[in-house]
Amino acid sequence: MKTAGNAGQPLPLLVAVVGKKRAQPVAKQEPPTNDRSPGYATLPLRYFLGATFVYAGLQKIADPGFLQPGASTYIGTQLEAFAAHSPIGFLLDVFALPTPQLTGIGVIAVELTVGALVIAGIATRWAAAVGALVSLAFFLTASWSVQPYFLGSDSIYAVAWITLALVGDHGILTARPLIFGPSAAERGRQAATDFDRRRLLLQLGGAAVAAVWVLAVLPRSRPSVTAGQPTTTPSTSPSAVASPTGIRIGALSDLQAQGFLNFQDPASGDPAVAVSLSGGSVVAFDAVCTHAGCLVGYDASQRLLSCPCHGAVFDPSRAAAVVSGPAPTPLAAIKVQVGTDGGVYAG
Repeated sequence: MKTAGNAGQPLPLLVAVVGKKRAQPVAKQEPPTNDRSPGYATLPLRYFLGATFVYAGLQKIADPGFLQPGASTYIGTQLEAFAAHSPIGFLLDVFALPTPQLTGIGVIAVELTVGALVIAGIATRWAAAVGALVSLAFFLTASWSVQPYFLGSDSIYAVAWITLALVGDHGILTARPLIFGPSAAERGRQAATDFDRRRLLLQLGGAAVAAVWVLAVLPRSRPSVTAGQPTTTPSTSPSAVASPTGIRIGALSDLQAQGFLNFQDPASGDPAVAVSLSGGSVVAFDAVCTHAGCLVGYDASQRLLSCPCHGAVFDPSRAAAVVSGPAPTPLAAIKVQVGTDGGVYAG
């Protein structure tokens, strides 16, 4: 007769096998995490970039000459100068110069929208990507002639926007959950795929940063301007020329009334400015700043020519000598004459 012990003979063997299997170490799989520390780390950058774009848009709105043809800060005149020296000048000729005011309004709208979205944390990565494209466009136009490249801010803004586009906001101080936030299940699936997505974004971002740096260090030519010399032709009628040479750019009475006159240089095609000095003489200079190619404007209160982009200031009474700012040389002088007919002629 079999006892309970020998009847269950196979049982100890089974227990031993099961125990051995349980004793084997099992690889522990880390659950997907959603580390939000990068969102906190980039929070100052996010708010700085957003506030800067909002401020830039508001500054353009507050500028009465930004959309006003003939004003020193008119967007159309700025675009003309950029197109002459930018590697994407052909794009400006096709898309921007035919409708400069619409282009200016578009720039304002994009800056305000991108800045507001980034500050609020709505579609932060997409908004940052647009901000990077805008800054890259500014770098290839307004700041293209700045050398070395690190003296211009637009290339640095482009890289900063790319960084924010890679990292995102991680849900930190964002209005997105209040509007169209994901469910808990969606957040879990998103966390599980974050690694592959971040690796792809890092590769794309690294390539973008490398491209910006390569563009920045490429050799380029500055705007074709030379050191200016003062003109000696006085504007008083005793010294007026009976048969002046050049192109008539306006009336002497208008020039003396407002203190300056914007025109196009007949020789180079660049925007130019004529100034009526306190001594009664007339001088004229190429309006393209020798620093970054922006257009200078006449400040009647200070009787100086100033650049709105980076703050260069020139004195027209001293051959457009650099008073302050980063410009390396004076503005290029343009020959002007006053005719007996009361007209001012350039060229």
